[in-house]
Amino acid sequence: MTKEEKQKVDEIVMKTFTLAYELGTTLDELHRMVRELRFSTNDKDLQSALINLEHAFFMTAQSINILKEQTRNALIPMRKAQTCEE
Repeated sequence: MTKEEKQKVDEIVMKTFTLAYELGTTLDELHRMVRELRFSTNDKDLQSALINLEHAFFMTAQSINILKEQTRNALIPMRKAQTCEE
């Protein structure tokens, strides 16, 4: 792996983790609001819609976790390259 490739991977990883953190934080806040609304309403149709929305938040959170995991996996070639250089 070239120095330029390492630098590019570092940049992508940093941007990805920053994005994932920001998305996760916003997602948590919105999910909390939806959940509070679901528990505070007596409207069964609204509760049903909000349960579906909560599920969508959960699935999105799972996708963010996968994004972070795969981003970590992208670091493996860099570690291997560093080991080979030593």
